[in-house]
Amino acid sequence: MAGAPQGGAELFFERLATSFQNAGVRQRLMIKPAGGRADRLAAAGVDVTACSYSPMLAALHRRQLAGAIAASRANVVLSWMNRATSMVPKTKVPHVARLGGFYKLKHYRSCDWLVANTRGIADYLVREGVPADRVHHQINFVPDGADGPAFDGPRHGGPVIAALGRLHTNKAFDTLIRAFSGIDEGTLWIAGDGPERGRLEALAAECGVAGRVWFPGWLDDPQSVIRGADIFVCPSRHEPFGNVIAEAMSCARPVISTRSHGGKELVEDGVNGLLDPASINRPELACGIQSRATTGQYHLHRPLHQNPRAAMQGGHELLFGIKRDHIPARVALMGFLVIDGTRASSSGYP
Repeated sequence: MAGAPQGGAELFFERLATSFQNAGVRQRLMIKPAGGRADRLAAAGVDVTACSYSPMLAALHRRQLAGAIAASRANVVLSWMNRATSMVPKTKVPHVARLGGFYKLKHYRSCDWLVANTRGIADYLVREGVPADRVHHQINFVPDGADGPAFDGPRHGGPVIAALGRLHTNKAFDTLIRAFSGIDEGTLWIAGDGPERGRLEALAAECGVAGRVWFPGWLDDPQSVIRGADIFVCPSRHEPFGNVIAEAMSCARPVISTRSHGGKELVEDGVNGLLDPASINRPELACGIQSRATTGQYHLHRPLHQNPRAAMQGGHELLFGIKRDHIPARVALMGFLVIDGTRASSSGYP
């Protein structure tokens, strides 16, 4: 995987590799050394090799990957995202790629199988001409967040509202800040970092809520922020899956989401969360937050609190770890991962 130092896909990659390691699966990772990821995985006992995945050195990296695949005697190669996938050489080993977004398929033409983490992405792949029997749907899993430390951040009376993610325009934290400015009390925590941080801090000051909006940056345990809050909000303009939504559900916190792809797949409105009916580009998101916060309705999401493990729309199980009987005997991770066999899902895809 040639990922960024932080991000939802990168965090899930680490989570999956560590869970495979704990389950005794033989694997080898070739990843871009960014943000201390290689050190964390090595500390978990994972076999990690650095690969910069530089476009200027693509031919060299293909030879490097070919050698690693042959030496590891892999049964499957699993790649993540565009750059690593496009550099995987063609071998006799089946090549599986995982897609967590509506990516351009020119990077995936040589893959044998494609795994989508939402039904929407799986449908997109088939519409674009990928044979349906080569498309698989498998949701991401998240840790069981019901127990664990709760982050103790600043509070200014009223409910604490949490949001997490890369500070990027797609995440629509600007909409959330404008919506929050319509609420007279409460505290907003926006955990993460990214290119929009300065602009978001300036917007909070412009809206008169700088004293009630807190930016803690990236945290090692993002679920602790959710546990420390009363409400979780995902205001994204574009969210293919939404790991943070699943994490909030696993922490048994009420979820308010915009009608992004991930929001609509994970949240059944009024059952395991709330889907805001307003346009994500308008401040009417405040209506959804204010009505719950000021009336105390954030305590009334009974189905979510009673059964957070069943908080997935359409009967999907929310996986909190990898069970031994779901793991193949031999796996090789090369910036993606490879498996002997597949696991069925209830989505209509293998």
